[in-house]
Amino acid sequence: MMNRRFLLFICILTVFCFGRARSQVEITLNIEPERDTILIGDQVTLKVSVVAPGNEVIIFPDFKEQLSEGIDLIETKDVDTVKLKDSNKKRWERKYLITSFDEGNYQFKGFPVLKITSSGVDTLYSKNEVVLTVKTIELDENFQPYDIKDIKTYPSRWWLLMGIITIAALLIVASVIFLIKKYRKDDKTVKLKINPYAWATYELEKLKTTNLATAQTKEYYSKLTDIVREYIELQTNVSAMEKTSDEILSLLPGTIFNTEELLQNIRDLFSVADLVKFAKYPASIFECETSWDEAYKFVTQSNNIASELKQSENEDSGDIGHTTV
Repeated sequence: MMNRRFLLFICILTVFCFGRARSQVEITLNIEPERDTILIGDQVTLKVSVVAPGNEVIIFPDFKEQLSEGIDLIETKDVDTVKLKDSNKKRWERKYLITSFDEGNYQFKGFPVLKITSSGVDTLYSKNEVVLTVKTIELDENFQPYDIKDIKTYPSRWWLLMGIITIAALLIVASVIFLIKKYRKDDKTVKLKINPYAWATYELEKLKTTNLATAQTKEYYSKLTDIVREYIELQTNVSAMEKTSDEILSLLPGTIFNTEELLQNIRDLFSVADLVKFAKYPASIFECETSWDEAYKFVTQSNNIASELKQSENEDSGDIGHTTV
């Protein structure tokens, strides 16, 4: 009686242990294509997933050119591993990008996966089956191809194209001329509204309040000569901003600046400015102040001359208006 109970206990214990061991190594394989029907040459992804305990080593097979007969392998993706929540298991996944150029139905069954254990290597196979259907493009049996048509020639219309190009070119030229004239007119109107003396003295006083004479001598002289050049343009028809110092000096004798003192002031100012701007001459603070005084004197004295000439012209025109014959 005792021997029978002991043998029964051994059998129950063996079954329990064997079932426990099987549950620890249980592995599930799934083959999941994105779609089960494709046209010839289309690509589809075949996904193989394995769920197993986390301490297992799973190896997926590598294929060369074909996954099976009629199924071409395009690309093999890397293996992704994900740990499952609330479990000591992991899920391994690998994707195979495949295609087929032969019409038919292709079965995927018993996909092999290797499991490495301490006792050796086991080969596991998927239990489910997937069928991939490859179809061709259906052609209309009643379709009749058309004959190739001859090349159709059209009469040359080069004159129309040349006419369009000519009109477009004339419109562009006219627009450019209009804009240039408008800009010059507007610029001239603005200059006539500006009082040259008021503008120049304001700019000179503003320049004097800066520290350019001590910090950036070259920029100081550039601004100083630009003020004088702009003042000359406002008072006369001389385009001083577009000319060199020597060219300006050669044109001044025919203007209101035709006095020896004014010419000497502007000559000294331009001489030092050219040395600073082009020869890197280190002008002193005293020279900077002297140049500013010369510019201010040039503006003031020439403005007095311009005012006297204008007053004289007004008086002459008034006398002529009251003369009787």
